[in-house]
Amino acid sequence: MTETLAASRSRSDRRRWWALAATCFGLLMALLDVTVVNVALPVIQKDLNAGFSDLQWVIDAYTIALAVFLVTAGRLGDIFGRKRVFMTGLGVFTAGSLLCALSGNFTVFGFSHIQLLWGARVIQGLGGSVMLPLSLAIISATFEGRERGMAIGFWGSTAGLATAVGPVVGGFLVEKVSWQSIFYLNVPIGVIGILVATWAIRESRDEGVPRSVDVFGLATVTVGLFCLVLALIQGENKGWGSAYIITLFVVAGISLVIFVVGELLIKNPMVDPRLFKNRSFTGAAITAFALSSGLYALFLFLTLYLQNSLGFSALETGLRLLPLSGMVLFAAPVAGALTGRIGPRPVLFTGMVLLTIAVFLMTRISPQDQQSDWVILLPSFFIAGLGSGIVNPPLSTVAVSTVGAARAGMASGVNNVCRQVGIAFGVAFWGAILTNRYNGYVHDKILALDVPRLSGGIRHRIIEGVQNAGTTAGSTALKQAPPRFQHMPGFSQIQQIARASFIDGTVDIFRLAAIMLAAGALAAIVLIRRSDLVGASQGAGESGRDGKPEIDPLLGGIALTYLSRRLENLDGDSPNLEAAAASLVPAEEGSARERARKAGRQIIEPLAVRMLLDGVRERRGGNLHDKT
Repeated sequence: MTETLAASRSRSDRRRWWALAATCFGLLMALLDVTVVNVALPVIQKDLNAGFSDLQWVIDAYTIALAVFLVTAGRLGDIFGRKRVFMTGLGVFTAGSLLCALSGNFTVFGFSHIQLLWGARVIQGLGGSVMLPLSLAIISATFEGRERGMAIGFWGSTAGLATAVGPVVGGFLVEKVSWQSIFYLNVPIGVIGILVATWAIRESRDEGVPRSVDVFGLATVTVGLFCLVLALIQGENKGWGSAYIITLFVVAGISLVIFVVGELLIKNPMVDPRLFKNRSFTGAAITAFALSSGLYALFLFLTLYLQNSLGFSALETGLRLLPLSGMVLFAAPVAGALTGRIGPRPVLFTGMVLLTIAVFLMTRISPQDQQSDWVILLPSFFIAGLGSGIVNPPLSTVAVSTVGAARAGMASGVNNVCRQVGIAFGVAFWGAILTNRYNGYVHDKILALDVPRLSGGIRHRIIEGVQNAGTTAGSTALKQAPPRFQHMPGFSQIQQIARASFIDGTVDIFRLAAIMLAAGALAAIVLIRRSDLVGASQGAGESGRDGKPEIDPLLGGIALTYLSRRLENLDGDSPNLEAAAASLVPAEEGSARERARKAGRQIIEPLAVRMLLDGVRERRGGNLHDKT
């Protein structure tokens, strides 16, 4: 019998690690798809005859769907079972990937190829919004103690790997196979992930979670974000003062106001606006938004510059972006260690300042650049990768450490929503500014063009034609212009003007993006306080409020570890302990014993680990309790 039990335990151990592999498959797909698509956009634009705004929607259709459903997906997993919902999300993402790959081969109901691609990207985003939060929730439910830390570390490494290799993988597939292959790749991975998940992941759910989904919040925030992004993308073409654009802005504003008011009144909201009463949480949210809109949203414009303006292939572009993504892997572990030692605020501020410098250095590109001049971006890429790696770990720490354990999942979800909304907003906002500046530069430069045979009427027709061709055509120096235009007087100069106008407009948005990142740095240093963090240390060796010395952190950590083990193994013999621990978790989250065990896992155990680390470091002479 002992041998049977040992064999069963061994099989269970193997399945746990296979479950980790399945969840990491899902995470890899969702994050890899964000980075591989960027380098494919110029090829997609040519193949599907798409405009600049069409490319913006290829990105924003995914990020908006991902953002609006992210928090709700976690709730669905708690209610219906994390394994079941995760596998559903994995299946939806795989189906969306297949539709993305096929979108260039057929049309239906009068929709164009690019519009079908948008719809397929929405489906991908919905699947990704399920996989991202539930992959970590499944890991937390599957592993315990030290193994949980190892598993989460592997999960984090997978996220970093996806970010680092995405541009290179995407560039290789686009150049050697086709742009469709970046989506076809997800299909076998998704099928394998579903099969492994079926066998390896055990079902888990939260019996104490409210059995309702905030449909009101989901609907209002979706309408608000969609109308806002649509107005930003179409504003230049439709006219910023047109009734259509004004109506979109009004609907967006009203929807988002209704969303906030409604969430305050609903018993179990998707997002509780009261979270933002904590200034550190607000600071982390602003910083997350600034990071995504000020850096990650720029990847579209960097790709257009490298591929269209300098003439690099997709693979060559991916390789040149590798320093930016690769430095994240190096900087993230260092940032995590620094956050535990000196607190998140100085680490966040330093990272955001580095990002500000990096993006400002990108403004050194010019219309005179040739392929060899791409190296002017190399310092920016290294600094941006370093800054991004430094910012992300403390940003997540602040998001979940400003609230109690019962709302940590919501807080983490809201912070991730701020990141995704930042990308969607940044792509739309910077794109609108780029189009506006491009049109302005084209107008001024062509009017100033020294070609005597071009009359005023002809100049204005040329201006209109170049502007209507769009910024992506300008980025290629009008290489796809019809032959009849290529033989007209001064066409080579007009080509130079179009390319210069695109690059000058790109420099303008880089400057504004640097300002956005500087605002994020300011929010981090002004709003985030260590005193707002749950369980923040009060200072080594200091006296308590009653003048008595505080408990030794090492002894306290040992005691709390013992207490968390007692709570995990409650069997009714300690009713007072059970009642005291249960009082730390809201009553609606289950029975007293379930809440006591949850308090042990989510509140007492993390505090014990923190105190043990502080105690060990204190004995090594580390300055562990610097106040920020």
